[in-house]
Amino acid sequence: MTEEELQTRVIENIRSLRKKSGLSQEKLADKADISRQMMNDIEGRRRWLTKGTLVKLSNALGVDVHEFFIPSEQENENTKMIYDVITKKIIEQVKDAVDKALKRI
Repeated sequence: MTEEELQTRVIENIRSLRKKSGLSQEKLADKADISRQMMNDIEGRRRWLTKGTLVKLSNALGVDVHEFFIPSEQENENTKMIYDVITKKIIEQVKDAVDKALKRI
């Protein structure tokens, strides 16, 4: 995982939790005691979070900090789709190899 992928995961999870809580960026910023501009910069990927900001946001959202780092449902769905495609291709290749081997017998 790259730093950019990690940043995307954390920001998407914060955004998702914020929306599930029915909070606007402004309301979450106020609850977390950070500036509204900082909240906008975070969700806009223009600013990375400090440890202190992560803690403030987790407290404001009522979640543990580690929840920001858990793969989202969309990420899991994408990974499953990729896994399925790769698995199908491997199965096709194995079947082709077995068919070719059987023809030689």
